[in-house]
Amino acid sequence: MGMRTLTDLRRLEDAIELQNMSDLLADFRRHVERKAGTPIEQLDANAALLLHDLCEFLKLGAPQRQKVLGHSAAVFVHAVLLSDDRLSIIH
Repeated sequence: MGMRTLTDLRRLEDAIELQNMSDLLADFRRHVERKAGTPIEQLDANAALLLHDLCEFLKLGAPQRQKVLGHSAAVFVHAVLLSDDRLSIIH
């Protein structure tokens, strides 16, 4: 396989990966809107809580959520979920 063919293959793989990611994020937006009962642009959401919801949507485990959120945001989300007795920002 020539260099050009490998480069073209990588570009195709990148394009497919970007399409899959955009589809997944669009699915998440629809999920948030459905659960919140309002269009996403009308939500007043905390970024850490929304990122937590995205991690849950992606079915990431606790170690992955901790990595995505970072320590201080993970502590914040945990405290909010305990104090507000909420499962997430959209529930």
